[in-house]
Amino acid sequence: MVKQILILGAGFGGLEAATSLREKLDNSVKITLIDKNNFFMIGFTKFDVMFGRRSVEEIKSYYKNIAMDGIKFVRDTIEVIDPLNKIIKTSTSDFTYDFLIVTLGADLAPEATPGFIEDGYEFYSLPGAQRLFSVIDDFRSGTILVSIFSKPYKCPPAPYEAAFLLHDFFTNKGIRNRIDIKMLIPAPTPLPIAREVSAEIEKLLEAKNIGLYRQHKVVELNPQRKIAVIENRDPIGYDLFLGVPIHVPPKVVRESPLGENGWIKVNKKNLQTSFENVYAVGDVVNIPVGEFAVPKAGAFAEAAAKVVVEEILNKLKNENNVVKFDGAGTCYMETGSGNIAELDANFFGEPEPRVNLNGPSLEFRENKERFEKDRISKWFKKVD
Repeated sequence: MVKQILILGAGFGGLEAATSLREKLDNSVKITLIDKNNFFMIGFTKFDVMFGRRSVEEIKSYYKNIAMDGIKFVRDTIEVIDPLNKIIKTSTSDFTYDFLIVTLGADLAPEATPGFIEDGYEFYSLPGAQRLFSVIDDFRSGTILVSIFSKPYKCPPAPYEAAFLLHDFFTNKGIRNRIDIKMLIPAPTPLPIAREVSAEIEKLLEAKNIGLYRQHKVVELNPQRKIAVIENRDPIGYDLFLGVPIHVPPKVVRESPLGENGWIKVNKKNLQTSFENVYAVGDVVNIPVGEFAVPKAGAFAEAAAKVVVEEILNKLKNENNVVKFDGAGTCYMETGSGNIAELDANFFGEPEPRVNLNGPSLEFRENKERFEKDRISKWFKKVD
């Protein structure tokens, strides 16, 4: 009897799950991958677009070129997730499944912060990064605010990376002395779960004359007065405002039994939801780590997908391989002048979560480039 594996979302988690399962299963198992987009990109490549280092086409990998034969890719919008009846409805079709993997990521909600759409810029989407390039290139003097509105948000080091790269960009233009860069964060430290790493980030900010304003939660922008309204603090003026939009679960997830009006909850060992043979990985899930949670980042989605793959193989092949998500992963943070820092983490470490910052160093640039190349070459066919 043919088994159906359905994967919703073709990011890090979806691509890793689809290609690894296809590699290890015969044709008695059908694998379908659904995504509303027609291309994939590594998240950190948006900075290349934002600062004019690569074109949009250079960072795209199209799903029509998925490396493994035998994966059916469907470009469609998912409208209903019904795990009670094992049915997924898209805008054009219905799908049934034996195993379901939900890896739909997190949506941006820029409208949740009044005034942000009218007078702010975001760099968490490709259109946002594209829009910012000409804005930054034309900027000559004044105050730039880089703000994190709220947690959780994808890739926790990214806002600091943006500030470092802004410093680098304007330094290379010879106009850094005309520009005041300020970081506004809602938390008491840059990465509250990692005190020592936070201290290192603070040193890097200070060395680059980037002001860090702790416990400054921006709740509104006033475009007429060009001020950011701060919760329980005096407002701060700006000439250019860059913000990390509030992140929310996709609407289809919030409205499903899986989401229950929020992020999907899973068994942190094997990523199974409350429904048998239904798994969720990546940004769409919430996996608590004390008062914090496993970060929303591609490396953790990929690692979780590997666990789900082993879990499904155990069930299909009656095997007993050890299945355990360890909450481990590595993220990269550009700090300027070509230097890269590696953030190496194990969020289920004992006696407490472990996060180390290695570098920054020019040597780690090769590691970052290899991280991208290895995944693109694994998940996509080479196109001349």
